[in-house]
Amino acid sequence: MGNSKKKKPETGGLQEPKMTVAEREEAKVEKEKERRKDKKAREKKEKKERKGIARTLREVGGELKKVRWPSFARTVSQTGVVLGVVVVFALVVFGIDQGLSQLYTLLTRGL
Repeated sequence: MGNSKKKKPETGGLQEPKMTVAEREEAKVEKEKERRKDKKAREKKEKKERKGIARTLREVGGELKKVRWPSFARTVSQTGVVLGVVVVFALVVFGIDQGLSQLYTLLTRGL
């Protein structure tokens, strides 16, 4: 049982070749160039987005011109419906509140 030698893991021929010092320095320079290029692209995009606020406001104005606004009569009619629904729900909530209040009074005074 006793082969105590460690086997090297098989890499399947995908081992990276050793780089010389010059090649490593060149790779570092290339990475730095890529980093700078990416940074410039991000800055350019951010600058473009800042300019986009005025453009966005113009677009919003243009969209608001396209809106088909309801007539005054329709607005009054819909407002009446909303107010009616609010009153109905307020009465329901008031009724529940009064009922629970009466129940609480009965429980605290004793049946």
